[in-house]
Amino acid sequence: MEDIWADCPCWVDVNLDAVGNNTAEVKKCLESDVRLMAVVKSDAYGHGMLSAARTVLARGADTLGVTHPDEGVALREGGIDVPILIFRPLLPGEEDDMVRYELTSSISSFEQAERLSAAAQRYGQKAVAHIKIETGMCRTGFLPETLIDVADSLFSLPGLEWEGIYTHFASAASDPSFTRHQFHIFNDVVQCLAEVGVEFPLRHVCNSAAALLYPEMHLEMVRVGTLLYGQFPAGLKDQRLQLQDTWSFWTRIIHLQKVRPGMTVGYGRTQRLGHDTVIAVLPVGYSDGFGVDVQSRPSGLLDLGKVIAKTILGYLGYLIGWYYVTVNGTQAPIVGRVGMELTCIDVGKISDVKVGAPVLLNARRTGLRESIPYAYKLSDKRHLHDMS
Repeated sequence: MEDIWADCPCWVDVNLDAVGNNTAEVKKCLESDVRLMAVVKSDAYGHGMLSAARTVLARGADTLGVTHPDEGVALREGGIDVPILIFRPLLPGEEDDMVRYELTSSISSFEQAERLSAAAQRYGQKAVAHIKIETGMCRTGFLPETLIDVADSLFSLPGLEWEGIYTHFASAASDPSFTRHQFHIFNDVVQCLAEVGVEFPLRHVCNSAAALLYPEMHLEMVRVGTLLYGQFPAGLKDQRLQLQDTWSFWTRIIHLQKVRPGMTVGYGRTQRLGHDTVIAVLPVGYSDGFGVDVQSRPSGLLDLGKVIAKTILGYLGYLIGWYYVTVNGTQAPIVGRVGMELTCIDVGKISDVKVGAPVLLNARRTGLRESIPYAYKLSDKRHLHDMS
């Protein structure tokens, strides 16, 4: 632990060397003529968008993908000049930045294409676009029948350069049958368009999970995010890839409190202590994004059972998920409720715990408070980057 963090209550370590390694590992799984789109949306999954973008491009990524136009603008202003695909449909008025900054639009409706065409003509240049096909995600994209109905008018709009066509798989990691169904629908649309003379240089359907499981679906390009940041999609593991950890969230102990049996901890007195122990207080809480998780609706009885089991195990003190942290290399359970800015942990069984000791936290990478400082490691050089 370096001295520059001695007075820092919490921070994030980002290992850009590991991001670069993971990018190179993904490239090994692709044929030489398959392009890699590195997904750097949501601040590169919490890694710092501009730094991550530079790293993945240096290690073999061909193009970038983000969700929002302002992310693309930030990349351009940071000196990134490769193609950048914006995934979501554009709001009226966002077309100007798409043209001015030479960003690639995802087109999900005829009306959106008309607005982009008008903006391209105003600026006297071509606007690059990809058609998005809705095949089963039920979010964005043309329904196949809608696209075929408007194809003549759509592909006659002036000022548009139709570079690509794509879809997004809903459950590539867990449902091969539905994934192949989506791929079949996509191919049917591509074939129908080809029969009327509309073809695209780039077809892409694979996310991280599909890129691992369905090499026959790589086509001209794959879109990979999760793998670049050291994680396999849920339920998957591929021995071909030697992924490295890229991200860690740290805080420090600010107070140590001896406690007796029968005492309760935190708001609501939700946890009663059954033994003598030592409580360590951490200067981090749910306002920082710690202890916050996405609550999803169980998809069936099996999924509901998993949610219930995880909750019961956490209540009984088993160290799962964000219910524990790591101090001096040893897991320590969280006790009581996670507060807005303070959290308590039980360190009674851990030796040599002192005020100021670093603590490794579990948290969602994309859920942290923006003002938390980031430390980037690249070829053994580190620098502090304040996200505020």
